[in-house]
Amino acid sequence: MWIRGTARPLVAALLGIEISIIALASAASAASAAPMTPDGELRLTPHIRHDNSGEHRAATGKDRETTTWKNREAAGRHGRDAKRARAETSAAAKPLLNLDLGRVKPRHAMVRMSHDAAAGYLLGAGLRYKSTGHCTNRHVHTCTSLDLVRTGTIARIIALKQASTCPIMVTGGTEVGHSPGRFSHGKGYKLDISHNACIDRYIHHNSERTGVRGDGAALYRSPSGTLFADESDHWDILFK
Repeated sequence: MWIRGTARPLVAALLGIEISIIALASAASAASAAPMTPDGELRLTPHIRHDNSGEHRAATGKDRETTTWKNREAAGRHGRDAKRARAETSAAAKPLLNLDLGRVKPRHAMVRMSHDAAAGYLLGAGLRYKSTGHCTNRHVHTCTSLDLVRTGTIARIIALKQASTCPIMVTGGTEVGHSPGRFSHGKGYKLDISHNACIDRYIHHNSERTGVRGDGAALYRSPSGTLFADESDHWDILFK
């Protein structure tokens, strides 16, 4: 009876000792497998994960912080790129507004302008334009439209203004109602301007009389090749 009562605590104690020995052995095994720092302390080995590229990266807090920073940087760069693209698109929408018409090269002379762009150049150079219909629709004959006019035509009429120092009023452009042809109003080669004493005198003195057109209009050609037809109420001018 005494043996059985005494054996139970003894067995429990032996079991406790055995468990302690197993735990110590496991700790020693883990310690021997873990890397050590120079001062002998254990260094925790981070869990290694594999990304799609096959590279190994430690899943630590620093790694997550770096990833977050890179994501933010990429988002910021994307925003800057988008803003730059919008600015470039906006600039491309008005390429002719920065063109120096005083130095238009032959390859640029054939570039077509919108009415607003051409009118902006004329007004900026001191020229004016008007229409009997008070409109700018090129499909209406009572309008005065500069839509699809050649860049070279606008450059040459501005050059005429600068050379003559005369007031110039444009009364006809690319609108319908003019004679068709390769070098016509509709193709962007011609403009009509009002008569005035100053411009009449300049054309007569600085151009050579070259005959009479089929409709009876006297023709004058400038040294640069511009052809002026003297119609009853305006000059019909061909800029080649």
